[in-house]
Order: sequence, then structure tokens, then C-alpha cells
Amino acid sequence: MNKEPISTHDSDTQSKQQKLFSMLGLMTSKVLGENTYAKSSIYSERIARGLRSFLPRPLQPSISLAEFKVSKAIQMGYLVAVKDLKNVTIDQFNYMSLWATGDTDRSVINRAAGVHFSEYLSQTSDEAKFIVGYKTAVIQFVRAIAGAGGVVYRINSSLEQLNQDQKNALVNDWFNHVNAYMSATSPTRTINNESTQASVTDEQIASGISKEISDGYLANHAVGDATQPLLGNYSYNEDDFSHEHDLPKMMLENLGETTLTDDVNLFVNHTVSGMIDSLASLGLYGLIFDYFSIKNPDLIGAPVTTATDEDTVIKQTGAHLSEIADYLGLPKSGAELAERLPILNLSNAGSARNAQHQDYQMRFSYVLENDRQVVNDRGETIKISYGIFETTHQIIQATFLEPLMTKYSLIRNQLLDQVKTAAYTKPRGVVKPNFQVEPTILDYIDKLARYQMDQLMGLVERGQKDYDGMSHAGTFSAFSHLMRVYPEVKSINPDYAEMSKTTKRLYYWLYQSSFAEHLPDAERVKI
Repeated sequence: MNKEPISTHDSDTQSKQQKLFSMLGLMTSKVLGENTYAKSSIYSERIARGLRSFLPRPLQPSISLAEFKVSKAIQMGYLVAVKDLKNVTIDQFNYMSLWATGDTDRSVINRAAGVHFSEYLSQTSDEAKFIVGYKTAVIQFVRAIAGAGGVVYRINSSLEQLNQDQKNALVNDWFNHVNAYMSATSPTRTINNESTQASVTDEQIASGISKEISDGYLANHAVGDATQPLLGNYSYNEDDFSHEHDLPKMMLENLGETTLTDDVNLFVNHTVSGMIDSLASLGLYGLIFDYFSIKNPDLIGAPVTTATDEDTVIKQTGAHLSEIADYLGLPKSGAELAERLPILNLSNAGSARNAQHQDYQMRFSYVLENDRQVVNDRGETIKISYGIFETTHQIIQATFLEPLMTKYSLIRNQLLDQVKTAAYTKPRGVVKPNFQVEPTILDYIDKLARYQMDQLMGLVERGQKDYDGMSHAGTFSAFSHLMRVYPEVKSINPDYAEMSKTTKRLYYWLYQSSFAEHLPDAERVKI
């Protein structure tokens, strides 16, 4: 008997497992007697939408080695789990962590257990002890990744402990690493060499992304004060009962020689490392390409402070990173980030050997079975639940965003101060920034802020002209009408109507800057 598909429900299996769970005390009689699979499916997706960023409860205690040794059913359950854990996915791990912390919803267990769980469960003479053994391996696996001092903690804490200079150095070095193979190519572009010969650039990008997944930035670079790569060759050395059994050889013929240690090492060094490195690297590139770009005039309104001293800007920016991320419209989850990165789809790249398997955009976005998207009982595709790895996604995003926005805010604010003191009243002819020619990405951000401010100096000039002619826009609505209708100012930003209120107020402040001191306080726009 195979593991129950996500989109179907077998009544015989339900009845059997309901009886089993009742016996084990894993579910209440109400859940077992009344919950349909549809309700369980909805519950599972509610978990996914919640974007859990930490273990919901402490891990349940696993059995001791002494307890393990007294039951062949426990030993068999453990070894079957070890066989299943060889192929853990990110989505599956999320549900494993829920099960390991005491969640007993049926759909959670169904999505946490591997493909051999039900098959061997139906053959055992002691189902309760088999599940105890199976779950013991799951708990040990989850503890290695998500427990105190585990892999996720080590990654997250290393990034959170970086000082500002280290964050600056990291974002500069990481961007240069990605740009070396991306070569100013939009990460929202899809590589498609299905009917044409691959270009040198496409081959370079496909090769770079493939290497990112197998041996990426964090697998080769130390972070902060560390001397070893953050995702270097991880080696599990905690509890592993794989060789502590006394089962006869005939019972082990189909289980193979894999150990829990092998499973954890494979998951960390391949699945987790590839996911984090590729999404972080291409996510950083997308952050620059789509948000910190001359294509984004609304960026000028993103800073949360007008302070001109660096310490205050750093402090205020760091305290409002989630607001800044929302303002920019940054991805809120790993699955959403992957969806925004079509460049991760290498299925049509000239170098693709197993094309279907190399659509990493899909692999990092949706739950798959045999390389096909799984659908639920409502016919909907299912997004990957990154669970505890959402913490890592948010921390990496914040680690990139803070130095970028700090630099941009500082330069913008210093220029606004020059406008306020009439030291900056006319365009300076600042050239368009190009990160391909700047030594670091923070040098590019400096130039970007100067360029975007210079593009708006026509507002200062127009404000002075209108005030001198006693025809200045005396209200915000009158100014907005001016921006939409009059060609001279409309050309400054033809998309003015689409800008945020913050950006529009900044535009009005620039318009008023030359004569603001002559206005009543109630008429002066505040930014």
C-alpha cells in the first residue's frame, strides 16, 4: 500500500488509521470520527499560508537506545523511516517538524511520512510500536535541522550577529559573485534554448545557477568572524540508531544500507544548501535589478527617516525593515521568491541533461510528485510550505536590504538637506548608474540615489518659477493636477499617478523647497 496521495482519500485506509491513532492517543475521537480529508486538506494549507518561521512547540522526546533495543517493531519502524528520509523535500520537512512537535492532524502525518510508511505499517504485527520507531527517526532528523543549536539556528544566528561593516562587505561580495555569471541579465527572464543554439551568456548563466545549487556562495564563503563556510561540508554526529538493531537479515533485504547520519548529511549539504544558496543569490540579484533600479522611481519614497547621520539612518532603517519590504513589495516567502525568478527554470537550457528535473523555479515553488505539480482535492496546485526555513529567508533578505537601504537613505537625505539649504537647486547632470562598471554594489546604490534625486530637480525649478509668478500650487491636490496635466512637469515622471503617497509628498516637498519658508506652517508639506 502506497502513501496516501494528497488529492485522494481511501476510506479503508482512513478507517484503519483512525483506529490506530485512537489507540495511540494521537488524535481526539472527534477529529477521527468527523474530520473528512477535505477538512484536513484545508488545515494543511492554512499552515502553509501561515508561513511558520519557528517550531510551534518544543520537540517531543524520542525514545532512548535502551527502549529501542527491546522491540523489533520499533527497530523496523526506525529503519523504514531511515529509508524514507533519504529523499526528504523542503515541504515534507515542514510537516515532519509539525509531527515531531506533537501535531496530530491526519493530513500533517500523511505529508510528513515517506512513501514506505503505509506499506510497512500494514505488514507489522505491532503498529503502535512501529510508529514509535518511525517517529523517533523523524524527531532525531528534525532536531538536527531545527532543534536548539541545529543547522537553521547556526545559519540564522551567524547572519543576525553581523555588524554593519560585515553586512556591507557581505552584500558587496555576494552580489559580485552572482553578477559574475548573471552578467546584468534580468532574473525574471527565462532561458529558452529549446529551438535555438544556446548563447554564450545563457550557457554561462545556466552553468552558474547549477553550480549555485550544488556548491553555492555560502558553501564556499565564511560569514562575519567565522573561518569556515556557513554551509560547508556539514557532518551529523548526534543520535543515530541505524546500526543498533538486532533484526534478521531477511527483514532488511529491501531497506538498503542508508543510515540516519547519511540522510541528514544529504538533506543539509544538498537540499537545504542548494535551496538557500540559489534563492538567496538570485533573490539578491532580483532585489537590485527590480527594486534598487532606475526603473523604480518609487524607491525615492522608501526611506523611513530624513536623518543625515549614518548611525541614526542605520538604526531607523534596521528598526523598520519589514515596513520597507512591504513598501517595495518584496516576496514574503521562499515559494513566492522562487515564483518571481523564472531564470531558475533551466529545463530548456542548452546544458540541461534531465530537463524536467532542472526546472528549479517550479521545484522551489510547488509540491511535486514525479516532477509534476501535485493538486489538492479542489484541483489546486500546492505551494511549498517552507516552515522554519521562512526564518532564514527573512533574515537573508533583511541582511541584504539593510545595507542597501541604509546607503540609499543616507545619500538621498544628504541631498535633500542640500535642497533645503538652497545648495542644490538645479540638475547636476548626474549620469545613469551602472552596476557593471561600479566596483561594489553599494557604490552603485550611492550613484543610484544621486541620479534619482537629480532627475527630480525640475520640480525645484518649477516650484520657484511658479512662486515667482504667483501661480504656485497651494495644495497637494493642485500639485497632483499639475503633475498629471502640464507636460513640463509630467515628463519628470509620467507615472506619477502610480506612485505611493510617500513619493508624491516628497515630490511636493521638492516643489515647495525654494519658497517653503514663506508659507504658513500649515501649508508646508512634511516628509
